[in-house]
Amino acid sequence: MSFTTLFFDLDDTLYASSSGLWGLIRDRMGQYMVEVLGLPEDQVPALRRSYFETYGTTLRGLQIHHHVDPDDYLSYVHDLPLEQYIRPNPALRALLLSLPQQRWVFTNSDADHARRVMTILDVQDCFDGIIDIRALEYVCKPEPA
Repeated sequence: MSFTTLFFDLDDTLYASSSGLWGLIRDRMGQYMVEVLGLPEDQVPALRRSYFETYGTTLRGLQIHHHVDPDDYLSYVHDLPLEQYIRPNPALRALLLSLPQQRWVFTNSDADHARRVMTILDVQDCFDGIIDIRALEYVCKPEPA
């Protein structure tokens, strides 16, 4: 079997989970729920977990139950000093460039965040495009059955 296109997840895939960046993004999700929505801090972890398990992302649950503007939410949770957590990755770049297939990033994040991450990793030109949460009309991967 021959593949013509490869899809790569972004967060905790193109960069190491040990970077701590995804944990910081999760923290920002909780902060958004407390600071912007005014939800009780002690209820946020269970609510986030419930939304994630039911809808696939916290964002989708917040859209359904709290009428959150997805662009506002994504801007808030990704407003981070990415350079403090990830660095250029020459080995990743070389690996990606060695692959003959088309390469796409497929992410539940927004394309702006994906581009920032890819630029810092120095792999932005290694991909043919980005399929982000906006392109999927805020329906996440994988869509729960």
